[in-house]
Amino acid sequence: MKSFKKSALIFLLIVTILTFGVSADGAYSSKNDPLVSLSYVNDVLGPQIMSQVLSKIESDYVKISDLTDMSSGELTLITLNKGDTLMAKGVCEIVVLSGSATALITSSANVNAGQGLVDVTDGAVVTNGTLVALNHKIIIPKADGRGLVVTSDGISVLVRGAYTVAN
Repeated sequence: MKSFKKSALIFLLIVTILTFGVSADGAYSSKNDPLVSLSYVNDVLGPQIMSQVLSKIESDYVKISDLTDMSSGELTLITLNKGDTLMAKGVCEIVVLSGSATALITSSANVNAGQGLVDVTDGAVVTNGTLVALNHKIIIPKADGRGLVVTSDGISVLVRGAYTVAN
């Protein structure tokens, strides 16, 4: 009789362990909570996440290709006359070396939001109509109607990136 109770107890213990094991396995490897391998994360999920992040950056902030073009280009010295406007056609970097110019923001949405040109030297935003400081590195982050207007008789500007000049 003792061996029957002992066998029954062992049988119940085995059934209990298997029940918990099967239910735990079902909970952790279900469709809602799958187990994945490191190679799946590295080879499949990683590239998917990176492409989603890059597309979000390009759609909301700046085109990665524009940054590459700007960083690989050389600074060009140009001279502008009074009344000329320099408008960015992408990400553009400028340094006003002589004369005076003011920031030009043509988009009313940008003006209302207080957006403008980025003064990297001061860590500030140069808003519409504000004087651009001499020898300060200025970045125009988008081709959305941002640029500068020459207010003195002539200025010298270092430029890197795509831009247009109009009178």
